[in-house]
Formats: sequence, structure tokens, C-alpha cells
Amino acid sequence: MPRDVVEPTTDEKGMETHPAFGLIGASRGSSTPGAVLFDSEIRHRNVITIRIKRACRERKLNTDWLFGRQELIEVQMSEAQWASFVSSMNTGDGVPCTITRYDDELMVPGLPYTPRLAQSMDYAHQAANKAFESIKAVFQRVKEKPTKANLRDMEIALQNAVPNVDFAGKTLVEHVENTVVKARADIEAMVARHAETLGIEPGSYTAPLALGASDDSAERMKGDD
Repeated sequence: MPRDVVEPTTDEKGMETHPAFGLIGASRGSSTPGAVLFDSEIRHRNVITIRIKRACRERKLNTDWLFGRQELIEVQMSEAQWASFVSSMNTGDGVPCTITRYDDELMVPGLPYTPRLAQSMDYAHQAANKAFESIKAVFQRVKEKPTKANLRDMEIALQNAVPNVDFAGKTLVEHVENTVVKARADIEAMVARHAETLGIEPGSYTAPLALGASDDSAERMKGDD
């Protein structure tokens, strides 16, 4: 459905506004002891903040000057999420981000640090307990009455235990692998950024790279080369 088209409005000071005027900006910041972000298992010292604001335009000295006004939304992302955001398009509903503020001043409550890995571990633990409790219950019946029916139930319980525990284990392994991949992407992003600060190609610096070093220390290292 096509949108209505309206002309920008101009106030007495010559400032143009329009509902479609906007500004978007991204900045890198740090957080101590580390930001808790949506769909991330680790705390993040370095975060990317994206802000979208309404904008106005002023024509002065034959030049258009743009100014931000009301902030519509502010979100934070890990460096890995940011890299995925700028490099991946047409992928599902988008890349995870953490909403921190909207409508200029309304703060969004922060997230508790509750890694989902703990839930996967608990699921694997419960699956194992359930399987062995079933075996234990059938085994007790076999001890009391070693009938063919009870022995058959014992065989079935043993057969079911393996795939159930195996599935829970595979789920846990996949979660751990995803966590490692995301954490590695964040580390690689930090290494690449520090390498850029030092003026070198990522991977060509053989000495340990201080990921937590300040920009001043990076400049000193650059000056020593």
C-alpha cells in the first residue's frame, strides 16, 4: 500500500521538519563489569550503541544542516551481533539487539545475567535423572517379581534411556558450540579493532595483543614499532 506524500513544514526560523526525517548513528562504548545483552551468553566490555532520532533540516549559507531531535530508540549490540547486522541481509526477522531506551527518555529495564547455557545443562541433567529413575523403578519390580513382563519393561527402559540422554547431550553440545562461536566472533572483532588502531593487519602481530588495553597504550605500542 503506497504511503501518503506530504511536503515538509517550515517554522518561523526556517527549520524544516517532516515525519520521515531521521538520523541514525552508531558508537562504540565500554561497560564495567560488562553489559548483559539479549541472546548472548557472556558479559560484554565493548558494546555498539545505535540510536535513531527524528531530524530537522535548516538551509543556511547554501548548505543543508541536519539536527537530531527526539530520540526514537536506542539499542545495544555485541561486536559480533553488529558484524552480523551489517553483513547479513534478508535473514529471518533480523539480528538480536538489546533495547535500552525509546521515546527519548523512557528507559527499558536491564536484563539479569542468566546464561541460557545453565538451562541446557539443567535439561540434560533432568533427562539423565528421568531415564535412570525409570530404570531404577523397573529394576525394583524385576527384583521383586522377575516375570517376563517386568523383564520386558526393563529392556524397554534401557533402550529408551540411551536416545533420551543422547538427545539431551547433543542439545547441550550444540549450545556450548554456539556460545563458543559467538564469543570467538566478539574476540576476533576486538582483535581486528586493536590491530586497526596499531596500524597493522589482523594476524600479522605475533606478540600477545592486550584486548583490554586503552587507546593510549595502543598508541604507545604503535610508536614503539
